[in-house]
Amino acid sequence: MARQELLRHLIDEREMLLCDAMRIIGNRDRAEDVVQDAAMRCLNSKAIGVEIASPRGFLRRIVRNLALDHLRRELREGAAPLEPGDDLMCDKPTAETQLQDSQRLRRLAEGLMKLPARDTNIIFAHRLRVESQKDIAQRFGLSPARINGIITRSQKMLVAYVNAADANGMADQSDARQ
Repeated sequence: MARQELLRHLIDEREMLLCDAMRIIGNRDRAEDVVQDAAMRCLNSKAIGVEIASPRGFLRRIVRNLALDHLRRELREGAAPLEPGDDLMCDKPTAETQLQDSQRLRRLAEGLMKLPARDTNIIFAHRLRVESQKDIAQRFGLSPARINGIITRSQKMLVAYVNAADANGMADQSDARQ
């Protein structure tokens, strides 16, 4: 009999209980969850079997305690509730970004193939194996200034090649949209 009376009070006083929860939590949707949790507690609790002197006060106490529990859990987990329009950020690049990066790498490889073999070897030694220009110059029998010039010229050519392909790709995309 006490449970039925509590549920009747919960239904009758729902708006007041919802306002109590909203005051603590600050969000109507989560306050609805708290009131629903309170109803589940009233249905499932084995402790509720005795006649309750003040059902309204008892329900307000349950809602208050549950709202505080929800708030503490959120603070502990550090999770802010999502609101409509929130951007979901992810550390992983999007599929579009991965595709663009893959295409740029392919164009870079094509550009490297267009370089003379010696220049490609010098770029690899400098950029991938992180060898000093002085060591590269000794290995190839050239001056460090000449190695610097080859690296600079090759890098400029590769950047221009990749950027030109990017510009062509953008023009192709805008043509396809029209």
